[in-house]
Amino acid sequence: MTENEETNPWAEIVGPCYTVASMARILGWTEVEVLDSARHLRLLMLHTVEGTQLFPSFQLRDGKAVEGLRDVLRILATGTASRWTWAQWLNVALPNEDPPRNVTLLHEGRLEEALRNARHDAWAWSS
Repeated sequence: MTENEETNPWAEIVGPCYTVASMARILGWTEVEVLDSARHLRLLMLHTVEGTQLFPSFQLRDGKAVEGLRDVLRILATGTASRWTWAQWLNVALPNEDPPRNVTLLHEGRLEEALRNARHDAWAWSS
């Protein structure tokens, strides 16, 4: 990297991602099923400015979409249509929070806490 190049902060916020094809392989689905799941908010899909479709790996656990993800995404959608904001909300480490990431609530089966947090922040975004 040259001194004029800057790293994209989103790469650190979102973390590793899958393409449509690699997500299909991980889940054992077709690419059409993956895209359909993204359209219906069963999976979080991000679009880059280059037109690449990415699926953050944090939404998976044991080769499946984490339980409760769809419910959380539907709530977040009421506050903003920005899927990048949803990804940030799910995966950014928050100081003084236990757990530090909202997605961890889903991984730990703490769906009601995740839904409460999502409702609060979606309301704030829409105000």
